[in-house]
Amino acid sequence: MRLITKDYTTDAVLRYNAELQARQLDEQSLLNPNVHPGLSGNKLWKMVRDIKVIPHLWDLKHQMYDEQGGLCCYCGLRIFKDSESRKLSVEHLAPKGAHRELVGEYKNLLLSCSVTEDDVTLMGTDSLNNPSLRHCDDSKANTSLHYTPLMPECETVFQYDPVGGIQAEKPEAQADIETLRLDCDLLKTRRKAALSILFDENGAFLSDDELQSISEKIMTRDENNRLPEFCFVIKNVSDSVISGTNQ
Repeated sequence: MRLITKDYTTDAVLRYNAELQARQLDEQSLLNPNVHPGLSGNKLWKMVRDIKVIPHLWDLKHQMYDEQGGLCCYCGLRIFKDSESRKLSVEHLAPKGAHRELVGEYKNLLLSCSVTEDDVTLMGTDSLNNPSLRHCDDSKANTSLHYTPLMPECETVFQYDPVGGIQAEKPEAQADIETLRLDCDLLKTRRKAALSILFDENGAFLSDDELQSISEKIMTRDENNRLPEFCFVIKNVSDSVISGTNQ
């Protein structure tokens, strides 16, 4: 994971929050069981994402997309706003089923990835609904995480290896890997392909100087404010090789 910093001061957030409050869909209102009585988090979310109810949710999605550099909040795959490719999905850090009061709160929302037909072809499976492809939000469901992309620790508790694997020493972090299926074959295959830039034509690691250059540049955003896919994975592995902890 990569640390994601949210900006609560923008016009998009202020307009969005005002709309939540006007419709009594904000946290303070929903903590009162007499407000929208009997409505579950899932039903309340249907109200929030209705453009007729909350017109500026899309503006908020654009802001979150920029904050995340166009990457899935969990795995680092590229997501797209206006494409038939890997579409973005709004993820609730605190599950909707357990925390209806947070269903529309910006502090609880991130953008996650989706499975594509390209993934189906790559892994030789039969459909988008194949359980082996599930990961991130699609795997997390109503489970709570120990580490989230809003916590600085998320950048240090997970380690990656040169062939696309992911590990964690802390049992809580390992549990999150299993919850999000960050070690599924699909993600390992995608990460391994992205990590190929660290190797020469003979399959050996590049020189330390070359790896250092990649490490210094890989977190740079492009002209569209997007980060490279799996940038934090590439940096983690290159830095580990340079330090001698991942040979």
